[in-house]
Amino acid sequence: MSTYHASADIERLSNSVVSRTLWAIAILWFAADVWLGASGFLSEHRQYIFVFVLTPMIVFAIALVALPALQAWAFALDTRALVFAQAVRVGGAAFIGVYAAGKLNGAFALWAGLIDIAVGLSAPFAAQYLTPVRTTSQLRLLIAWIGFGILDFIVAIPLAAIVRTSDPVSMFQMTMLPLSMISTFFVPVAVMDYLILVAHLWRRPIPRSFLQVEP
Repeated sequence: MSTYHASADIERLSNSVVSRTLWAIAILWFAADVWLGASGFLSEHRQYIFVFVLTPMIVFAIALVALPALQAWAFALDTRALVFAQAVRVGGAAFIGVYAAGKLNGAFALWAGLIDIAVGLSAPFAAQYLTPVRTTSQLRLLIAWIGFGILDFIVAIPLAAIVRTSDPVSMFQMTMLPLSMISTFFVPVAVMDYLILVAHLWRRPIPRSFLQVEP
């Protein structure tokens, strides 16, 4: 019994250290992104935006695979909270607002904005009714919901790069505050959230009925 408590205490301590470390990194990263947008660096060096968007995602994915302490921290998170966190994506309405004002490319704004809004509005319902996952139907719906949210980024990130190259003026607002923070901070954080969610589902035993069509 004492061994169990000692192991639990060690795990809690490790998770606490990981949490503090991640918070410190997030605060520094947030401050750096504010500076990048406020200083005009991103508008002057648009070719680096792709790097600032992708690098945090890649580093986190590698760390999640390679570091047991990070894995333990990630698996200790509540699945419902991870799903609900995507509710912040209603902030994608800002794309629609800036587009309506004639200051953002329509193809990008409508794709990214409308899907962000759909994911953000549906997140509380997905959290409430699809987690914790107990049935095959819940699992299928949750995977579909996650896939829909990830599809947004798969299309929107390269779409932004393409439009920025062909019509940089129409994407200028994406290089300035506050919209620059969406690309360089909130999108990578949302993707990290999805990575942890996928890890949760991957770790969960998949019922045989998952691949069967229910009557």
